[in-house]
Amino acid sequence: MTPAISPIISCSRRTDVPAFLMEWVVDKIQKKRVDVSNPFNQKITTVSLDPQDVIAWVWWSKNYQPWIDSYTNNPDIFSQYNVHIFNFTINSVSELETGLVLPLSDRFKQLKWLIDLFGVDHLQVRFDPIVFYTKIGSNTILNNLSDFELIVSKISNLGIKKVIFSFAEAYSKVKKRMFHRGKVMLQLSKEEKRTEIGALLDISKQFDITLHACCQPELVGYKGIQQSHCVDGELINKLAKKKIKLTRDKGQREHCGCQKSRDIGGYTGIFKCGHNCDYCYAIPTRK
Repeated sequence: MTPAISPIISCSRRTDVPAFLMEWVVDKIQKKRVDVSNPFNQKITTVSLDPQDVIAWVWWSKNYQPWIDSYTNNPDIFSQYNVHIFNFTINSVSELETGLVLPLSDRFKQLKWLIDLFGVDHLQVRFDPIVFYTKIGSNTILNNLSDFELIVSKISNLGIKKVIFSFAEAYSKVKKRMFHRGKVMLQLSKEEKRTEIGALLDISKQFDITLHACCQPELVGYKGIQQSHCVDGELINKLAKKKIKLTRDKGQREHCGCQKSRDIGGYTGIFKCGHNCDYCYAIPTRK
């Protein structure tokens, strides 16, 4: 069967492939194809990973050390492709991410390594998602914003000048998981979001950083907040010196600003994410 071709490979919105599945990635690159299961109807599609077909990889991770190790051991495998874009999620250290034990200092080192090798234009930092919650039996409102100023100060020193953010969506399975873990997720109103993001804007401006909203239409345009493009077709065209047709990815949420790509990750089996974050929409309800 002739594989499907996409000039942009997303790896992956669905799970943290760079943190947990780099041997799998290398194997599929060497085979120049990968079978991808549609998460809704389980239909299998074979996707080409041939460098003649793929212009850019867009990576998503909270921990790039396994990716860095894999690249160090196999540089020729990765350098076959014109462009690598890294969406690096760096949140405050909190009880919401029990499976992520890596300190911020290590993540900043990873960020610097990637910038030194690929250039700052290939990196996008995501402070995502912003979560407000209470403990069961308590009225005290908690959040995961404690390290925001530290994070923006560090990444600004490395040349990063924008941060992508979103507020967590209170999906039913997320609320159930958090309740099982002794927490109640709060859904903020538009005005509450603007109040909270206003404080983050004040901090960001001190470090010459702009904020870009992911699937937050009520915040785009507010005090200079821009629409995010986590898969940025214009940026990829600029870096690759190519002319990929700019097409919004209609398979994503209504207000997503991403360029069309092909995601090769999954949610179950080998793709079950080890971070086990309380707020994640991609994993099933579990304690």
